Amino acid sequence: MLPITMRFFTFILVTITLFSNDVFAEFKEISKKEFLDSNLKALEKRFDQIDTNKDQKIDAKENEAWRQKVIKARKERAAAIQKQQAEIRKKVDINKDGKISKEEIEIYKKNQKN
Repeated sequence: MLPITMRFFTFILVTITLFSNDVFAEFKEISKKEFLDSNLKALEKRFDQIDTNKDQKIDAKENEAWRQKVIKARKERAAAIQKQQAEIRKKVDINKDGKISKEEIEIYKKNQKN
């Protein structure tokens, strides 16, 4: 099991790697109508994804199938994140001692800027 500090540094490194400046782009205004219209479209799309027999109703089987699909996707995403974290840990742990020091993090961040 990884020490808490290593988990924290891993989380920080993954966060730095995953988020680009686009995520922090300035928010532009949106009207209530635009907001509701965009969300209504998303809800309609989601409903259509769940309603596999297209009878305009979601029955228990469709709901359970959707739930299982979501659970599977979340597990796959978690596994992908863990794999990515392991790859980053390997890159950051320069001396391969299984621990990430502050110096190794600084070197990694400096190399990311270049």
